[in-house]
Amino acid sequence: MKHDQKKLSNTHFDKDATEYDKSAKYAPVRARYPYIVDEALRYQFQSWLDVGCGTGALLSMVAEQRKDVQLFGIDLSEEMTKVARARLGKKADLRVSDSERLPFGDEKFDLITCTFSFHHYLNPKVVLIEMERVLSPQGKLIVVDPLLFTPLRQIINLVAPLREEGAVRFISKNRMYSLAKSAGLEVSKWSRLDRFYYLMVAEKIQK
Repeated sequence: MKHDQKKLSNTHFDKDATEYDKSAKYAPVRARYPYIVDEALRYQFQSWLDVGCGTGALLSMVAEQRKDVQLFGIDLSEEMTKVARARLGKKADLRVSDSERLPFGDEKFDLITCTFSFHHYLNPKVVLIEMERVLSPQGKLIVVDPLLFTPLRQIINLVAPLREEGAVRFISKNRMYSLAKSAGLEVSKWSRLDRFYYLMVAEKIQK
């Protein structure tokens, strides 16, 4: 029987929500937040959406430096969202939502981030289309996810759907470029965040 990856992912992160910000298991992710914040602060923005915002840690770090910015976050996990709300209070508009159906109007956000969650998405093209829809004409999208090379990526992609974390697939650089283009996005930056993760910046293809 095929696993319901969304349900698995939701259950997994609901269970880990209260320990996420302290657990050694997620320490590598937390250690990379400052570098993502540095990248985000390079751009001009008044509204920011964090897709897969988890416990709101990334939003909180920016809120400390940019008090004039409107902050928004969505996450599939209700428990993660509860932790984020406790942390951010009224500083951010946080919603339980599927990334394939973002609950916002067109061209609302100057900045969108999606960090460490893209490999959980069953329909990554649909997610990118939704991100493009809510991104402002001059806005930036930042995606950070594990960077795995062939044949390791192919091997892990065979195993990942069988595990309880709800991962679906890890996507190659060439595939990410192709998906972005098909969603109306142009990759303006691709770099190695470090040995294990990539950082991609994309923007709307100007028509």
